[in-house]
Amino acid sequence: MKDALTLLGKITVTQLQPDGLIIETPTGELYDPSRLMAASHLVLTPQGIETISPEGERILDIHHLEHPGKAYDDDDLVCIGFTSHYAAMRERFGAHMVDGAAGENIIIDSQKEIWPDELGQRIAIENNQTGQVSFLEVTRFAAPCAEFSHFAAHSQDTRMPAKELKDTLQFLGNGRRGFLLVLGDGQESFTVQPGDLVYTVS
Repeated sequence: MKDALTLLGKITVTQLQPDGLIIETPTGELYDPSRLMAASHLVLTPQGIETISPEGERILDIHHLEHPGKAYDDDDLVCIGFTSHYAAMRERFGAHMVDGAAGENIIIDSQKEIWPDELGQRIAIENNQTGQVSFLEVTRFAAPCAEFSHFAAHSQDTRMPAKELKDTLQFLGNGRRGFLLVLGDGQESFTVQPGDLVYTVS
C-alpha cells in the first residue's frame, strides 16, 4: 500500500551547530545560541548533517558521526522544530526565543503545536525545486537540558530554584524543544532548504 502523506508545513529555517552551544565560563556552563550557523541548505546523510559554506568549505554539524566533538548517541543526527512551539515559548519566556534558538537544524512553519503522537514515526520532505521526496525516521523528542532551560527563563546569571527548573523542563519537553531523527533505511543523502514541504507519513 502506498504511504499516505499529511502536510505538516513548510521549512522556514535551516541551520547547524559547527560546535556545541554550551560553553564553559568562569562561573559555570552557559547556553550560547550565537554559535549556531545559518545555512542556505543542508545535506542530510546517513552519518548526519553537513553543508558547504559560500567559500566551499565542508562544515559538519556537531551531531554528525564524523565530527570530532560528537559525544552523543547515534539517534540524534537530525533535529526539527516548529514555529508554533516557538510562539508558545515566546509567550512564556519572551522575544529572545527566536525560531531555532534551541538549536534545531530544521524549523517548520505550523499553526498548531505538534506532539509525538501527531508526528508519528516517520516524516517525508519534498524538495521544492526537484519534487524529490525523502524520508526520515523519528527516534524520540529532544529532551531539554538545564542550560537551555536557564537560557529560556532568563536565569543564566541567577539560577532557578529546583521547582521552577523542573516546571521549565516539563514545559519544554514532549517535543516542544524539538524532535530527533535519522535517515530511513536505504535512504540516500539528500538536500533540504527553506521552502521544502514536510509531511507526516502513515
